Amino acid sequence: MIQEGQKKKAKYWGAFNVKKVVKLAQPVICHSEETGEAEFTPTIVQIEWEKSPSSDVNEFWMPYWMKIRGKEKYGQFAPMLGANALLQLLQEAIRRDFFTKEFMLGLSDTLKEKLERS
Repeated sequence: MIQEGQKKKAKYWGAFNVKKVVKLAQPVICHSEETGEAEFTPTIVQIEWEKSPSSDVNEFWMPYWMKIRGKEKYGQFAPMLGANALLQLLQEAIRRDFFTKEFMLGLSDTLKEKLERS
């Protein structure tokens, strides 16, 4: 599992530091006929690039870990998240100051607009 303070290197994008990591308090238990029971641990990682690969900075990474039959596996492409897991991750990331004030204000405006229309 990735940890705060680690120095890493992305194959195509260069070196980065792991600033903050948020994961669920408990993994999501999944069931499938093929693998049986599995533990799914999605995360949000705030990173700091030594040299940013784009003008958007790409500060957030969403890797995940699966534990199937006791063996841990890593993934980083489009995890399927339930609404509860996504909400928990975002709430904890907000509590841990992952996002800028501008990001939070933009999110707040969108939420207010949506809630006023429903």
